[in-house]
Amino acid sequence: MEQASPSMLQELWQNLSTSVILLDEDLRIHYANNSASELLGLGQKRLLAQPFESIFHHHLIDLKRLKRYVLDDGIDCQQHKVDVVFIDNRASTISLFARKLCFENQNYIQLECRRIDEELRFDKAFNQAHQYQAARNLIRGLAHEIKNPLGGIRGAAQLLQYEVDQQERDECAQLIIAQADRLRELVDRLLGPNELPKKAQCNIHKVLESILKLSTLDSEQAVSLRKDYDPSIPDICLDEAKIQQVLLNIVRNAQQALNGHGEIRVTTRICHRVRRGKLMLRKALLIKIADNGPGIDESLKATLFYPMVTNKEGGSGLGLSIAQTLVEQHRGFIECDSWPGHTEFCIYLPFEEELGSK
Repeated sequence: MEQASPSMLQELWQNLSTSVILLDEDLRIHYANNSASELLGLGQKRLLAQPFESIFHHHLIDLKRLKRYVLDDGIDCQQHKVDVVFIDNRASTISLFARKLCFENQNYIQLECRRIDEELRFDKAFNQAHQYQAARNLIRGLAHEIKNPLGGIRGAAQLLQYEVDQQERDECAQLIIAQADRLRELVDRLLGPNELPKKAQCNIHKVLESILKLSTLDSEQAVSLRKDYDPSIPDICLDEAKIQQVLLNIVRNAQQALNGHGEIRVTTRICHRVRRGKLMLRKALLIKIADNGPGIDESLKATLFYPMVTNKEGGSGLGLSIAQTLVEQHRGFIECDSWPGHTEFCIYLPFEEELGSK
């Protein structure tokens, strides 16, 4: 295989769909490919030696952070959604990735930029459609859950109007109380846990062992369990009862999905600099629960953690919604990835020093 010639590499850079801009230590433009010229609305000759900030009327790029992290510390930086207005008054949203580049004893910032306006519009329409469907499912689920106890209350109240026997009246009153309690319990479950976590230092592997033992005893379905623990993980400060509820819900879901045939794998690791949206965990505990079942239905993936969303017969659709709330109370988050033959839930929990630093 022949090595690419300099002219071929230059042609390759110029024809990339991604805009590539090279900034020197003073944040002046040292190089820009054709895509960058199209994005910024200026010819390449006009861009050279221009201060990067001067090509915008307005922008939300954190240039001080970019220079400090990339040039001084050598850390790659990314800003996923940045609103900018170019000097020709075009407004856009772009994605930026910055990396340090050293060439001939000079340090540069290599910027990769991409317009994401169309992606954002597509995502917005996609999310709106799923939220609409999730809202409809929620309303239908609530209507079904509320209709039955209301029917019982109404029937008991009608009997109470005409019943003269004291024992029958008492039975009707008890029925009304029981159905009213059922409605209150439904509302409480929809509101989710409202007690703050009661945290204490605990060994996550002891928590997992008790969960796996409990789930094995509770289930008649014999599935294979594989454990891949990192024994170096230190104790972590959390509400053991709440995290047990989260883990038990996910393990039981995996058992039901496997229907007695398959394997559940439980993994623990320490992760660094984990990001989700605006939340960044410098040091986090990762608990991964994976199974080799049929996977999650495509129609449920986008709304999986919404209340009243389920494909299980008789399921309330509140388990994962509550689990997410409990993990968020610990300032962590849950992610799920699934395809046919594989489903995994990743639970990220920050260590106590991360909580104390916020």
